Amino acid sequence: MKSLLFILLCIPSLLWAQDEEKYLKGAVPEVNGKVTFTKTIEVPGLSQEQLFHLVQNWAQQYFTEKDEFHSRILYSDASTGKLASLGEEYLVFTDKALSLDRSKISYQMFFDITNGKCEAKITAIRYLYEEQNSSAESTITDEVALYKNKNKLIRQPGKFRIHTIDLVDRLFSDLQKAITPQAHIPATSTISTHPANSNILATIPTSSTAPSTLQGFKQISPEQIPGNIIRLLSQDWMLITAGNTEDFNTMTASWGGLGHLYNKPVTFCFINPTRYTYQFMEKEGTYTLSFYTEAYRDALKYCGSHSGKDTDKIKESGLSPIITPNGTPAFSEAWLIIECRKLVSQSFIPEALHDKILRNQWTGKSMHKMYIGEILNVWVK
Repeated sequence: MKSLLFILLCIPSLLWAQDEEKYLKGAVPEVNGKVTFTKTIEVPGLSQEQLFHLVQNWAQQYFTEKDEFHSRILYSDASTGKLASLGEEYLVFTDKALSLDRSKISYQMFFDITNGKCEAKITAIRYLYEEQNSSAESTITDEVALYKNKNKLIRQPGKFRIHTIDLVDRLFSDLQKAITPQAHIPATSTISTHPANSNILATIPTSSTAPSTLQGFKQISPEQIPGNIIRLLSQDWMLITAGNTEDFNTMTASWGGLGHLYNKPVTFCFINPTRYTYQFMEKEGTYTLSFYTEAYRDALKYCGSHSGKDTDKIKESGLSPIITPNGTPAFSEAWLIIECRKLVSQSFIPEALHDKILRNQWTGKSMHKMYIGEILNVWVK
């Protein structure tokens, strides 16, 4: 009986020892005397430009100023694939009703992006704890945080070491999920496409054997859509494309968003009835929202300043039409395509505007119509 009691008492210690192993000798790497964590993420099939865009979107979403934290992007150069950011947040050691033990941590995260590969590095780690400022080199290294035999953590620096390693693991894991969503999707076959000609906008065959695939794209779930939607719209813009395989039109837009309605993942966008695309949106049941890298800025400017009513806008823009298996038009140059089915549409009226300035501006003018679409498919490169 005494033996059994002894074993039961020892179980928590044995479990702690197993959990502690990942934080022991060698868990905190040093490069030239500086604590430096690195991670190489392979993303086969993505160009440097495409991968840079995904990494940049993730970094812009994660490293944003909030409250007393001054996280931000420090440097970004798509041509070289280099990006650097500053992170600030809390490491929470204990959070109980009468006890809050935490430390502010700051660090720099660097990204070196090439074709199909992202090398991430976290370094320059510092802590602000009880008004004392210290570096990772003086706090969490093997020499400081481990006993002489290196098989046990010293209590005070040990908690910094554990929580720092956990933070680094989470950052690398979140980054990998954001830039490799296709890793969770089974491989599928493709459909054939060809560009539009001068007589019709597009006549592109669809495939009945691959109900959810697009050549050159991987399918992801709506929950995996990468990037900050506000930035994607306000800074990068999008194309709203509606029609069918015989006739369609597209327009540049910067109003819209993502959401959840009637237990469905949805998008919402706005089109003025004066736009040529409006009649295609009214006629067809599906449409696409597509997003592009900075390399296609001129094409999006052209689509936003010319009407398909009096010019072959698709041909002149230089974009290459493709058709989804559902028969919805999009373009092969996009890095992200969201295919939607109309769920709700509602025209605006000036009386619905609560902002008096906006109401005065739009009184007597043609107002936009809002389209809420259920997300059917999402594809990324």
